[in-house]
Amino acid sequence: MAKRLGIKAKLRSEIGGRRPHRIRANGRVPAVLYGSGKAEALELNGRELAETLHGASSESVLVDLSVEGAGGAVTKRMALIREVQHDPLKDTIQHVDFHQVEENKKLRVEVPVHEIGEAVGVRTGGGILDHALRTLRVECLPKDLPDRIDVDVSALEVGQSIHVSEVKLPAGVTVLNAKELPVFMVLLPTVEEEPAAGTAAVTEPEVIREKKDGEEGEAAGEKKEKEAGKSEPKKDAKEPAKAEAKEGAKKEPAKK
Repeated sequence: MAKRLGIKAKLRSEIGGRRPHRIRANGRVPAVLYGSGKAEALELNGRELAETLHGASSESVLVDLSVEGAGGAVTKRMALIREVQHDPLKDTIQHVDFHQVEENKKLRVEVPVHEIGEAVGVRTGGGILDHALRTLRVECLPKDLPDRIDVDVSALEVGQSIHVSEVKLPAGVTVLNAKELPVFMVLLPTVEEEPAAGTAAVTEPEVIREKKDGEEGEAAGEKKEKEAGKSEPKKDAKEPAKAEAKEGAKKEPAKK
C-alpha cells in the first residue's frame, strides 16, 4: 500500500494578497485542504515538508495531517496529496493541494507503473521496450492504495505486449483503464532504408530547367528573326532623299 506520511500544519486565516509571499519568506509553504465541506488554508514547515516528500510520488501519497487551530487545538485529518507546485529556478516547494479522504470511502487516483526485469526480446532479439502507459487509474479504499504497480516484463518477446487486463493488481484494487490498452510492448527499432544505387540522380533537383513546348517555339521564332535580319541587306537611309530629288526634278521645267 501507499506510504502513510505524517505532516504538521497550521490553519491560516489570511488568504490571497501578499500573504503567501510573506509565508514563503519565513521558510514556510502555503497549502489548501479540499474535500472537508469547505477549503481550509494551511501553512507548513518548508524543510520538514521537503524531507517528508523526498522520493514520494505526488498523487499516490496518503498523509496524516496534524492541523493546529487558532487556540492550539490539534485535529487529525487523512488526506491525499493532489498537487505539489515547485519553483523551477530554486527547486523549492511553492504550494501544496491536499484532498481529505475517509477510511471507508473508495477513492480514484493515478498510480505509477514500473517494469521488473529485462524483456527477452530486448536482451536477445534486439527489440526496444515501449512503456505505453506510465500510470494506471485505480479505485480502492485508502488502506489498499498501492504506492506503485510492478509489472514483470522479462518474458516479453519481440512483437508481444502486456495489456491492462493482464496486469496483476494488489488485493482490493480495481483498474479503471480500458482492458485492451497496452502497458508494455517490445518493438523492433525502425531503420531508414538507404536509397538504391542509381536513384540519387532521379531525386536530385534539375540544375537546367527543361523548356516547355511554347518556349521552344518562341525561341525558334526569335532565332529565325535574328537570322533573317542578318541575311537581309540593310536599307540605306539616303534612299528616300534620292527618290524625293528625282521626283522634284521631273516637276521642275528644264532651264534653257
